[in-house]
Amino acid sequence: MKKRIFAMFILAASMAMVACSSSSTVNEGATSGDNQALQTLEKKREFYKAQDREKARLEAEAKKAEEKAKKEAEEKARLEAKRAEEEAKKAEKEAKKAEENARLEAKKAEEEARKAEENARLEAKRIEEEAKKAEEEAKLQAARAEEEARKAQEKAIEDAKKAEEQAKLEALKVLEKKRKTN
Repeated sequence: MKKRIFAMFILAASMAMVACSSSSTVNEGATSGDNQALQTLEKKREFYKAQDREKARLEAEAKKAEEKAKKEAEEKARLEAKRAEEEAKKAEKEAKKAEENARLEAKKAEEEARKAEENARLEAKRIEEEAKKAEEEAKLQAARAEEEARKAQEKAIEDAKKAEEQAKLEALKVLEKKRKTN
């Protein structure tokens, strides 16, 4: 930036010198040294403009790469969360089915208990205990599935953050590499 300001200052000073000199001096023969100095200043100005354009292009590329990595990480996290949610729903459906089956078995046991009272009472108690165990186990499975879904979502968020950090580091490396080459 300082080089550009200095180059612009020199260019302005040399243009002022040329403007202040008489027109006959300019027309009759500005020295080749003055012309060379002006050409050199113009080349430097063009060089710095090209450098600025390249820097802006590299920054834009780095920003695009960072955005792309961020979008990919977010999409991955969203898919992981969706998958975990689907697994939780599936486990919940299975738990409901198990609970419904347990209820049906309990009703069946009650009907059998009416037919054969003594044997049915013992059988009904046993089936009710199994139903409770099955219901508790279904609840435990649902809780496990929800916990796994939460862990998967947290992991996906962590992965997304890591990917974003990595993209930033890569973008910084590209900029640093370009600075070193310039």
